Amino acid sequence: MPEAYKFLRLCALLGCALFLAAAMPAFEASAFTTMDFYRAAQRYKAVNAFGAAVHCAHETGDWRSRLWRDGRNGAGIKANRAWVALGMPCIEVYSGEEIGGKSVAVRSSFRKYKTIDKFLRDYSRKVRDDYPLSARCYKNIWGYICGLYLGKNGRWATDGKYFQKLTKKAVQLAPEIYGPLWRKRLHSQLENARGFKILQKWQEDVILSALRGEEVL
Repeated sequence: MPEAYKFLRLCALLGCALFLAAAMPAFEASAFTTMDFYRAAQRYKAVNAFGAAVHCAHETGDWRSRLWRDGRNGAGIKANRAWVALGMPCIEVYSGEEIGGKSVAVRSSFRKYKTIDKFLRDYSRKVRDDYPLSARCYKNIWGYICGLYLGKNGRWATDGKYFQKLTKKAVQLAPEIYGPLWRKRLHSQLENARGFKILQKWQEDVILSALRGEEVL
């Protein structure tokens, strides 16, 4: 075999190996599923595991965002001064924020986690501290989503359509988590939320529209 041919063949093999190595992180990230997250979240108090999976799947673009791939931050938890002062790891990412009724990209510093469990411990604390309705409604998906929309002060700061978006995502992911009885379970939890007067009328209408397969955005 001519030496030139051997060299070209070696270069081709090396290039293929480098390509596969570069593609591996993306493959690993795409292999992560909502069911994986749901099972991990079931171990944490004050968290509705399905609601948390819906929340984080939405925030991460179904586990494809850089913040999730490189930082295991599923909910866009920002790095505050206390976090930075402790020398905790951070990751700089552009995120969408609603300012003056318009969606703009803002570069911010976010918390970076080594594992899903470390993120979920932080996430469960944040739910207890900043989303009291979600913490109280940890057994009801619609109450949990309503709490994420309201926050602590009665309004969602960065997205006026957040309730609609999370509702749509919940209906989309429910078959994967709940199986064939998903629609019955979501309707049952809606009736429960109605009984406790958790939702406003417009929120009930959004949920019913989504369950009928109608567009809610």
